[in-house]
Amino acid sequence: MFRTVVGFGFALALGASPAFGQGAASFIDKVDIRSARIAPGGGEVAFIRRSEGAQQVLVLNLANQQLRQLQAAKESDKVDLDWVSWKGDGRVVIGATAEIVAKARPATGSHVLKAEDETYRISRVFSMTADGGNLVQMFQGKMSELAWGVGSTGMLDELPSQAGKVLIAAVDNSGVGAWSADVASGKVERVADGSWETSRYVTDGSGYPVMRFDETEDVERIFRRASGASDWIPAGEVRKWILKGSPDFIPVGPGPGANKVYVLVRTGEQAHAALHLYDASTGEFGAPLFIGAQGDAVQPWIHPGTRELIATCEFAARLACRTIDPKLQKYVNALDQFFDKKATGELIDMSADAKKWLLHVSAPEEGEGLYLFDVATAHMEPLVDAYPKLDKTSLSPTEVVNYAARDGTSLWAYVTAKPGSGRRPMVVMPHGGPEARDDYGFDAFAQFLAAQGYVVVQPNFRGSAGSGGAFTQAGRGQWGKLMQDDVSDAVKHMVDAGVADAKRVCIVGASYGGYAALAGVALTPELYRCAVSIAGVSDLGEMLKAERFENGRNSNVFNYWRYSIGDPDKDRDALQAVSPRRLAAKITAPVLLVHGQDDETVPIRQSEIMQDALKAAGHPARLVRVPKADHYWDHWKRDDVVKLYEETAAFLKQNLN
Repeated sequence: MFRTVVGFGFALALGASPAFGQGAASFIDKVDIRSARIAPGGGEVAFIRRSEGAQQVLVLNLANQQLRQLQAAKESDKVDLDWVSWKGDGRVVIGATAEIVAKARPATGSHVLKAEDETYRISRVFSMTADGGNLVQMFQGKMSELAWGVGSTGMLDELPSQAGKVLIAAVDNSGVGAWSADVASGKVERVADGSWETSRYVTDGSGYPVMRFDETEDVERIFRRASGASDWIPAGEVRKWILKGSPDFIPVGPGPGANKVYVLVRTGEQAHAALHLYDASTGEFGAPLFIGAQGDAVQPWIHPGTRELIATCEFAARLACRTIDPKLQKYVNALDQFFDKKATGELIDMSADAKKWLLHVSAPEEGEGLYLFDVATAHMEPLVDAYPKLDKTSLSPTEVVNYAARDGTSLWAYVTAKPGSGRRPMVVMPHGGPEARDDYGFDAFAQFLAAQGYVVVQPNFRGSAGSGGAFTQAGRGQWGKLMQDDVSDAVKHMVDAGVADAKRVCIVGASYGGYAALAGVALTPELYRCAVSIAGVSDLGEMLKAERFENGRNSNVFNYWRYSIGDPDKDRDALQAVSPRRLAAKITAPVLLVHGQDDETVPIRQSEIMQDALKAAGHPARLVRVPKADHYWDHWKRDDVVKLYEETAAFLKQNLN
């Protein structure tokens, strides 16, 4: 477990929770903390806490450990508290989104058809004193400047060098503009004009908008300008779906001084995404500030006031950060030691003097939580335990296990299991995407399955994100082929290593992982005793045709999926050869299908036709329909997620007892 680091005087980590039964609910009932921010002076932390049917903006006083509530909203209010920030130590800025319904006019006279009511979601920026008083809405007294009087507003830059001011984006009468706002009065002043397609701005170290992104369904156009200039200069465009999941150009924050912006870029010469400074006045990149050795560079640590670089990071199998000032590295190293090198600690925020670090920590054997680290005293203090109902002593460690693919490529997987020896039943769990990845830390579903006694394996197969452009692109056009082979090779490695019982292996996955689960029992039936597909694709050709019908033959959305999977016309036979629905007769293992009825990403029809195909082949499969549920579990109702966990556990127990 977590321990004290000798010589640094750390406090104890999250205390032991009361013992609760390790049922599904204890892995799901999470203290949902969002947008935690530390006050510039380092004395208080503001955050949003969400629970079933309620939300609160809370402030924790670090000196006396007292909580106070600034704002609250109930589910019936139809308001989401989105984020919270600070302006100085005395004022809090809050973002909220409200749902409003525009009533349609009744049919009269010649208008015999009644239009439907329309629902809109409108975002607003508010501020109040840190004790909850003097609530002010930005654009107060000037709402007519917003489009139709109801345009949304959102935060752009906290402007740490400008007292009492923040920079916000607003859907105004000319498009999406950038406005300077006085947090005490709500008065605003236009800083930049955008278009109706503008999706975001990026500021430089002086707080001036120097980059603008205009977005259509298929293309993101990039504009730049010098600090203080008014005219925008085209700087390029990104066919965003072709580059889905690829950090070819991602602004990550203002740089030190005018015109400077930190960006993550992957060029043709670099295996991994690198961190650069971009000069918006010239459109040129500086020399790489950091290039990941094993994985893509990720969000760096940036000083909140000076915008100077504090640390650079990469996330290969594990997150690794290196400070610019060598004197600070001992603290980063000590944090890793404090958590027994069994956690991922990511910086959320820091005080204005960079002496207090607010961290989100995710650890397989501890869950998740917020911590505060004081550099001056080298003291670590736990603030919030996100999973208080879990019996932490019964959680399982996660190890990084290296293995070789059949072509010799070096790969790795996260393996979560209770300590033990001998061959055990195993669940292989490929992630969705496929251009996504698993992260090292607490994975509630993996831990739940490990608690049932299974070895849980999450392979980093080719096609996954984060390990360089070549690694990701190796998965293009390889559904059911190379990517599936990498998953199969992880299973074979665990069997050869004497960990897994070859006769008791099941495959479980969601989205792309759901496809991989079905493909596993269809293409390699000798490997698996059962499969669970959650919102998985079963017929690649039909899925591609649906995307083409919905988005258009020439859309970049369809072109991306054609590039990722194949052409539904030219590659028809090849796609059928790896479509589980078409291979139902080869499947002998039991299959459980779970799908949200309102899934627009992978329509429930994909599970319905899979069920029909299995039934026709004499292998009935059960389809669990989740009412009013979309593609993403974090949008599901709590009871529906509990049901998913319990259905999966019961199915695995039946087939892997």
